[in-house]
Amino acid sequence: MAIFDFNNLSSLSDVELSVYRFVVNNPEKVAYMRVRDIAKKTHVANSSVMRFVHKIGFASFPEFKAYLKNINQTVAPQKALTFIDQQNFPNDIENKLRVVADQLYQSDNIPIMGTGNSASTAVYAARMLALLGFNAFPITDPFYPLNRQLENTSNNTIICFSVSGETTELIEQLNYCTKRSDNQVVAITSNPTSTIANISKYVLNYQEHKQRLFKYCDLSSQIPAMYIVEGLVEILIGKNQDLIKQKQDQEKEKEHE
Repeated sequence: MAIFDFNNLSSLSDVELSVYRFVVNNPEKVAYMRVRDIAKKTHVANSSVMRFVHKIGFASFPEFKAYLKNINQTVAPQKALTFIDQQNFPNDIENKLRVVADQLYQSDNIPIMGTGNSASTAVYAARMLALLGFNAFPITDPFYPLNRQLENTSNNTIICFSVSGETTELIEQLNYCTKRSDNQVVAITSNPTSTIANISKYVLNYQEHKQRLFKYCDLSSQIPAMYIVEGLVEILIGKNQDLIKQKQDQEKEKEHE
């Protein structure tokens, strides 16, 4: 566990390393301990603790403790595995998922679009649907001639992943594709009033705090979109199982005739 901006561990003596290990494994406790308490716990002299504190870049022991308290206050309250729940989705999300799953189930072709971080989600969704036997394929190149590819096809459902719902290249692609009535669009986005959502016949929306580093580095989570993918897959698995059972029942009826 690295809590200090200190990378030169080889410069620490064996005694100082024992203090280092104790501190990084017990930052909450050490923040309220005295020098002699740390020395007692690590079986070293008080002077060894102070040498360690100075060597890792602190001018004094109080400065060292203040740093640890700040780290604890910043990091400890975060719960990394509880950042998504029902509040991330609208109340009618279950019904919307079933409607979209029905649409996908009846589709002949399912192109799945996404750029940037959403491209990875599109690839995952396409693979999962392909595993279920659907003709699903990812489109991660915003300039891919999808409209031309779908010219001689029918009954297509295009899934479009976009956090903002305002990706210019995707909007241009969808505008071409929706000129034909047999191309239906499903938007999976955090912005239900976006341009892409308005173009689409179906909208599976979620709430997600948009985070950007500088201008073009999108750090927004893809987890809500992945939840939606998993929800669709689960429903479609159930539909496949129902179809298999129906066929088995029909075969049994023929055997008894």
